[in-house]
Amino acid sequence: MNCKDNPCLSTALLIFAQSDKVQSTLKPIAYNRKQNEVLWHKMNERVLLLAHKTKLPYFISDENTQQGDSFGDKLSHAIQSVLDKGFDKVIVLGNDSPGLRLTHLHEAFMELQDKSIVLGPDFKGGTYLMGISRVSFNKVAFAKIDWQTPKVSEQLRALYSKQKIGVIAPLADCNTRSDFEKLLRDLPFYSTFKSVLLSLLFYSFAIYQFFKYLYTNTSIGLNFNKGSPVAAY
Repeated sequence: MNCKDNPCLSTALLIFAQSDKVQSTLKPIAYNRKQNEVLWHKMNERVLLLAHKTKLPYFISDENTQQGDSFGDKLSHAIQSVLDKGFDKVIVLGNDSPGLRLTHLHEAFMELQDKSIVLGPDFKGGTYLMGISRVSFNKVAFAKIDWQTPKVSEQLRALYSKQKIGVIAPLADCNTRSDFEKLLRDLPFYSTFKSVLLSLLFYSFAIYQFFKYLYTNTSIGLNFNKGSPVAAY
């Protein structure tokens, strides 16, 4: 069957992220090198699991396949390579938004069926997710966006100002240690992923201090909350 005969078959996911080792070098978050590699392995593993759950075809673009000098060149080339495989729509996501859920990907997929572009904005002016259709993709213009800056979302909106733009719920991305520490405070107490992050980001004593701070400042009355545990992983 030609992929154009079915929306699910005409849409693909593109995971645009570096390998564990490279990402660990670029973003030293955890308390030592080995733990940092494990951290980014977990982040990559999480995105792959979500991609698999969508049942959509997905492709990975890392340092082994990316081509071009700038981030924009590499991203544009990666998107074009997926379109060249016969897909009409591409949903691009990275590995640095731990808040990403299957519902976000489903919403982006639905929005992209009648929109030229779909944006998942972060809180710093960038995007954690982006969907683009073949008819709207301009490789040259895309490469010229000031990627990895607070101007990304604004410039994408300007580029597609005369076309239909879909926007899904904003999420935080995590590129610094402080980003991860804020995420820890926002995750549910019983989150498995929260436990993983704590074990990777802090020494045992620091974990104790973190929980002490958390209880003192945000958890008054915690013992009276007997709701069901919430898994976030």
